[in-house]
Amino acid sequence: MLILDAHCDILSKIKAPQELFSNNHHWDAKRASSNGRFLQVFSLFAEGPNESDIKGKMRAQLNLLTRAEKMYPRQLKIIKSYKDFEPFLDCESASVGVKPEAYIDAEKLLTPEEQVGCLIEAEGAEIIGDSLHEIDQLYDAGLRILTLCWNNDNRVCDSIAGQNTHNGLSPFGYSVVKRAQDLGIIIDVSHASDETFYDLAEITQKPFIASHSNCRAICSHRRNLTDEQIMIIAKNRGFIGINLYPDFLNNSGNAYILDIIKHIDYIASLVGVSFIGFGCDFDGVDKLPEDIKGVEDMDKIIEELLKLNYTEEQVKGIIGYNFITRMKVCLESGLNNQG
Repeated sequence: MLILDAHCDILSKIKAPQELFSNNHHWDAKRASSNGRFLQVFSLFAEGPNESDIKGKMRAQLNLLTRAEKMYPRQLKIIKSYKDFEPFLDCESASVGVKPEAYIDAEKLLTPEEQVGCLIEAEGAEIIGDSLHEIDQLYDAGLRILTLCWNNDNRVCDSIAGQNTHNGLSPFGYSVVKRAQDLGIIIDVSHASDETFYDLAEITQKPFIASHSNCRAICSHRRNLTDEQIMIIAKNRGFIGINLYPDFLNNSGNAYILDIIKHIDYIASLVGVSFIGFGCDFDGVDKLPEDIKGVEDMDKIIEELLKLNYTEEQVKGIIGYNFITRMKVCLESGLNNQG
């Protein structure tokens, strides 16, 4: 099966392109490809004392991924258009749970059939500074998802963990959203304040996503989505990626795969399965469910879903195709459509 994870912070943990293939963190390409065909949304994420520092670190991560693709074009492919998805959609011969053979060197870490597709997301509008022109430059460099903020307010909007600086989107934020969506960049509301969420929902004409957020009705953490927000995302033909962080799964601090399933079941009961996927937050959190070590255990979640009342087609949607459908709408509607 084809697997897509909508959020991973590994780029903030490594220093060299080679580390993408093998490391001791939650995610590397070797383990990801052990699950089958894999598409990964790589987050450009950084903390820092000011906007300039954060922007510089995020740009460095973008450069690292770009260099990695140039060094290993057979193993990594940055997806910029829907056409770039097609080789992954047309080749699903690898089965869940099939492990790749031993690796010899970096050049042979992955065969072409095990190539990892890479989508680029910026986790925080700090990366654009105060210039709309930066959005165009980032689009040309491969940015296709913009998470408006992290755990702090910025020029664009308020964070759920911020100080309510703008009471939602700022005037500049409205301009950022419009330009990004015009280009074909999808807007992500994970980490955004409730006020920011509703401001966006009121003006958007295109699908938007919560790439790594769960259900507030099941786990009362403020980072999770209310029922109303879930229904608004579905109405806008968007997407919700289930986050594996235990503190977002339940109120006990310890979680298991069955806790992940509860959030999937809940969203499915509200709006159906077509809007559900995974935004695991690998390497963006300090702990995972007890029965998941890292990306290599994605197949365990798939197996659990298949045991329940989900059809194989529904599971394929949840683990990949639902997100690709949303991306297709945005990518093909952009002014600079490359597909």
